[in-house]
Amino acid sequence: MILSDGDYSDLVTYLTGLFNIKRIKSVTIDRYTISYGSSYVIDDLNTAEGHITDEFPSENEKDRVKSVVLHVSGINGRSSNTVEIGWDSVRIEPDVHPRLARDFIDLLDRSTFRYF
Repeated sequence: MILSDGDYSDLVTYLTGLFNIKRIKSVTIDRYTISYGSSYVIDDLNTAEGHITDEFPSENEKDRVKSVVLHVSGINGRSSNTVEIGWDSVRIEPDVHPRLARDFIDLLDRSTFRYF
């Protein structure tokens, strides 16, 4: 399931900041348990080449995080999904119904107001 109908850069910033500041690997928001997996950090702004890290991005890397990978339970019952949120798309595997994907992303979007 891929959502490519919006700008998700605020979610990348929010989630990167949340895990970086709190220094926790897992957080519960509403009915979802969200665990940090990894981030793609841009090293060269001209080419967008970078590296994947399973550590929390450092303070000087926060503004260069292009995507964050999460492990989420609660999207589709008890099963766990891998969710990759990038600047312009969200990928959820294994696939879930588009309504369930949208519900999860909308909840994350609403929770950013507590952060910004």
